[in-house]
Amino acid sequence: MTYFATLRDIAGKKEEQWDEPAATVGELLRGLIARYGPKFGRWLLDKGDLKLAIVLVNGRDVRDLQRLDTPLAPNDTVTIFPPVAGG
Repeated sequence: MTYFATLRDIAGKKEEQWDEPAATVGELLRGLIARYGPKFGRWLLDKGDLKLAIVLVNGRDVRDLQRLDTPLAPNDTVTIFPPVAGG
């Protein structure tokens, strides 16, 4: 898993291998929030749905897949980054 910008700062790392079982993106995100706390979570979930962060599984945006119900396989690559603005 790879984190960018603010999420990298909160987690204190750029990458990590997630060894806890997670069948879906939603399970993974809830596990990350449990590990890194509400400051991390405020970027990920709101009222049971995706919030601000962009979550990619193998380079594909989960909003174009099954959102939180997107299934995960053990070798999937998950990338999470907060929204980016600028010009």
